[in-house]
Amino acid sequence: MDNAGSTSRAMSADRACTEITLPQASSAQTPPAAQNDGIEGNAEVVSTPQAPRADMRFDTLEDAQRHYLAFARRRGFGIRYNYRKKSEVTGEYIRAAMVCHKAGHQAKEKEDTQKPKPVVPERMKCSNIRTDCPARMALKVRDGTWLVTEFCDDHNHPLLKKWSLTGFLRSHRDIPEEDQEFIKILHTVNMETSRMMQVMATLYESVEGVPYTPKDMANFRSKLRAENKYIDMQNTMAYFEDLKSRDKDFYYRYKLDDEDRVQYLFWVDSVARKAYKNYNDCISFDATYMTNKYKMPFAPFIGINNHGQSIQLGCGFLKNELSESYIWLFESFLIAMDGVAPVNIITDQDGSMRAGIEKMFPNTTHRNCRWHIVDKATEEIGPFVAKIPGLREEMNDCINCSLTPQEFETRWNLMIQKYNVQNHEKIAALYQKINSWVPAYFMQKFYPFLQTTQRSEGFNAVLKKYISPANSVLEFVLQYADIQAKIMKAEKKEEADSSLLTARSWSWHPIEKQMEKLYTKNIHARFQYEMSYTMSYNIRQVAENTYEVYCITHFVPSYHNSTYQVYADPPNETYKCTCCKFERDGIVCCHILKAMVQLGVCQMPLAYVLRRWTWSAEENLVEELPGQPAVMPEESKKKMWLAVTCNEFKRLALCGNETEDGRKIIRNHMKSMKKDLASLKRETEKRAKKASASSDARKATQSAPAQTTQKDCHTQQVPPEEGTSCPKPRQTNRQKKPTGPLSSTNPAVHATTLPTTKATEGSHPTAAEQTSETSEASNIRDPRVSNTKGRKRKQAYQKPLDIGRKEVRVCKQCGSTQHDLRMCPQRGELLVQN
Repeated sequence: MDNAGSTSRAMSADRACTEITLPQASSAQTPPAAQNDGIEGNAEVVSTPQAPRADMRFDTLEDAQRHYLAFARRRGFGIRYNYRKKSEVTGEYIRAAMVCHKAGHQAKEKEDTQKPKPVVPERMKCSNIRTDCPARMALKVRDGTWLVTEFCDDHNHPLLKKWSLTGFLRSHRDIPEEDQEFIKILHTVNMETSRMMQVMATLYESVEGVPYTPKDMANFRSKLRAENKYIDMQNTMAYFEDLKSRDKDFYYRYKLDDEDRVQYLFWVDSVARKAYKNYNDCISFDATYMTNKYKMPFAPFIGINNHGQSIQLGCGFLKNELSESYIWLFESFLIAMDGVAPVNIITDQDGSMRAGIEKMFPNTTHRNCRWHIVDKATEEIGPFVAKIPGLREEMNDCINCSLTPQEFETRWNLMIQKYNVQNHEKIAALYQKINSWVPAYFMQKFYPFLQTTQRSEGFNAVLKKYISPANSVLEFVLQYADIQAKIMKAEKKEEADSSLLTARSWSWHPIEKQMEKLYTKNIHARFQYEMSYTMSYNIRQVAENTYEVYCITHFVPSYHNSTYQVYADPPNETYKCTCCKFERDGIVCCHILKAMVQLGVCQMPLAYVLRRWTWSAEENLVEELPGQPAVMPEESKKKMWLAVTCNEFKRLALCGNETEDGRKIIRNHMKSMKKDLASLKRETEKRAKKASASSDARKATQSAPAQTTQKDCHTQQVPPEEGTSCPKPRQTNRQKKPTGPLSSTNPAVHATTLPTTKATEGSHPTAAEQTSETSEASNIRDPRVSNTKGRKRKQAYQKPLDIGRKEVRVCKQCGSTQHDLRMCPQRGELLVQN
């Protein structure tokens, strides 16, 4: 081989590498290696990539692919690999061939005569018809480089003429690595694909500049979700173990079925466990769906902190909503909370949930959500009640304004007799459940500022903004941790506002100034509302220490226009009102405040200031390290810097592209940067090799004495001296299974802590007493994924009329199953009468 031919091939390879580095090439391409900086390119060569020739050489197969991609896009076709062959000795690629995207024959579809055709029509699909195009480029390794051995540019199909259309060919729709890293960040915050494309279009400064489509991004997100496929629960348990190593009070528990699939899962962090000690007086509990791909109901425990905010006190996943599922979950909650049950709990009217609460929380006051019951009753008896004038108003007044159970039952019976509705089944059924939701039955119970499960519903609504039904359990757990961090940040903000800000005074009364120093900001605002309501009442004494507070305005929020009895004994600091505001919400009502003002009381007794509403009531839930500023992780800094720098480089390229002198300046600076970066890379590799060699030598010198010491310890069988590393004897017998109260009933239940003491009979084991079965995480299997699209498999081959109706329609007017409300004849008669 002569020098002239070698120089010619080197020049060709250099031009080939230089040709694909300009802005006109695909935006998804990466710059080639920096060893060809000595070749001065021109504008014509840069704008039109040179066609490959049989004598071209490339340093790597990736360089050849990038060059052929740039040429193919300029010509108007796509490429793919026809084959890549590896060496049997080294295992590296030695031969490869790239062909046109229309090369090869069209695959014939084989019909399965044994499988019946589905009744449901299949979706229309478009496919790329292959025409056996002969265009190809073959390469093989020669002298350490890739040599083009064959090149053909003949096509038997039309080529795309518009540059903008070539970006939709599959080979030209590549997502760069830097974009993938940024998309992963957006994916972790559950951003929609369309919003991601909008962000990327902003970074690329145009939608056309993005080198991939929304479908490509959606497919990439599917790959990210598939990373946890079949090992989702294993990764989740590994994540829990990592949290356990960093947070000693973190607790989790799970239960497996006969196939080693996770049935139930519960976890709670140390922040929630510490908060529960202060805020276990009222819990809101509800289950929600559509939070994970297994369609397992998610059941969070929601509490109320001293600022009136909702806080997370643990959560779990259940296989179903049967009573045994809730019993297991409540049992796990008791274990995590050291056997302390909530004082009051509010849920919906689910029968299985009620059965679980009665068994596991027998001393807890259980209240049903008023909104769910009233909403369902409105659907069932609303049309009937609307036909009787005055019944709706009197029923609402009976429910909202009754102060005692006796008063409610008396007013309800009078209402039933007055309107002659004793025989109505729905009204009678509603009366059977009054002791579970009517406010009069819970006037002495602490349910601060709520009569519904609105806090659970609100948390579920926020949660579904962070996750999607396609998320795995691990992704859900990570998002749940982010929500917990957000809640803690909001709580710290409220603490800062309570300690630093001063509320605007309403009356300048000494009691108001006293409460401003004790209550948190949000609770003090509620107290100020009660102070303002005192102007809507007047007071008169009816007996010794007994006063009647009556309304002098048309309406007072939350109190209507009712009259209340107040018992006030200032010398003994004893106050009580029939509205039971203090018993229900923990703050004094406006009626007692009216009596205090009337009697000249200027100091609120501390017995009527609940410690849970004061801003200093809560200890630090998280150990804080003073003097540590918030610093962004180095990896996040790199990703952000890369996104911003790419955008700045693109702006420079657009600015320099206006003139030939500008393009020349950019080329020269790019050439200089390539040289500097290549030199930096070589120096970094040299330093890494030296560091690795010195580390290996140091390990070799340290391992020799250690081996000698281990050998001596084994032969002499004497206790090792301090500082030696004598091997421990191998344990041949497996660890015995625990015999604790939980593992004895079900050996598939797992927890995170080893037993210290046995639980007393009849009591619930605490987290420190909970037993654990030693089991490798690799044995845990994921629950079965629930299908969300299409018919069920057994219904896929049935006609629509053969599939039974899911529910029977019932007329809300007359109860008939033959028609609905729109076609009801009684409805027509009612319209005629009106």
